Amino acid sequence: MGKDIVAQNLHFRDDPAAFVAQSFSWGKGLLAGSLGPDAWQSEVLSLLGKSSSLDKALRVAVASGHGVGKTALMAWVILWFLCTRPHPQVVVTANTRPQLATKTWRELSKWHKLSTVKPFFSWTATKFYLKAHPETWFAAAIPWVREKPEAFAGTHERHVCILYDEASVIPDEIWDVTEGAMTTPGALWLAFGNPTRNTGRFRECFGRFRHRWTTLQVDSRNSALADKTQISQWVDDFGEDSDFVRIRVRGEFPRASATQFIPIDAIEQARGRTVHPST
Repeated sequence: MGKDIVAQNLHFRDDPAAFVAQSFSWGKGLLAGSLGPDAWQSEVLSLLGKSSSLDKALRVAVASGHGVGKTALMAWVILWFLCTRPHPQVVVTANTRPQLATKTWRELSKWHKLSTVKPFFSWTATKFYLKAHPETWFAAAIPWVREKPEAFAGTHERHVCILYDEASVIPDEIWDVTEGAMTTPGALWLAFGNPTRNTGRFRECFGRFRHRWTTLQVDSRNSALADKTQISQWVDDFGEDSDFVRIRVRGEFPRASATQFIPIDAIEQARGRTVHPST
């Protein structure tokens, strides 16, 4: 069964957007109100399609406002990766155990049930696996523990995919250990989240490590999935340039933390400025 499912989906290996288009009954049944991925989701899927031709790992970080469909995209990526790579290792984590269990992992269950590949896979509370090879062909939901980051070590299979949900809150220790899995060419590391903190490794994907990451910032107002009425109320109540709207609508990091006097964007502008000595 394992070889069969890869053979059936081999032409989707470098085209996850086509896999998503063909794997669900868009416009029908429970998807009657949806005709397919949003524009930003399609952009990320297009990026991932180039991963297998790279001689290094692909890192993609997406900071967004609320309601744009981040967890749905994560579910599609998991299904695509498991259907197009033999015996892959997929690790999924989130900012908290409840987030991982009740939102991220639950979303995978939803899309599994809607997919054309549903008969081949089984979903449990911690593992999503190919029925023919449950021990070696799976995605695992693993809550992080700061004191025991080694749970994310040893991910060195030929086909590796790591996904972070609400990545702003995942501690640096987990990011550091995950780096060890990125020595495999074609490995994928996707970090999604609302940009709630202007410090930490998720923020640095858009800052000092931006040369390592392909980044995307998604404004909820540009997403067909987001609740435009709620967003309009937030903008009216808090103001366009408030940190509340920057984080929850614009997909931008806050200007300053509670203990920071100088906003981070002012610091970054200063770093890039050339100062000539006065004469």
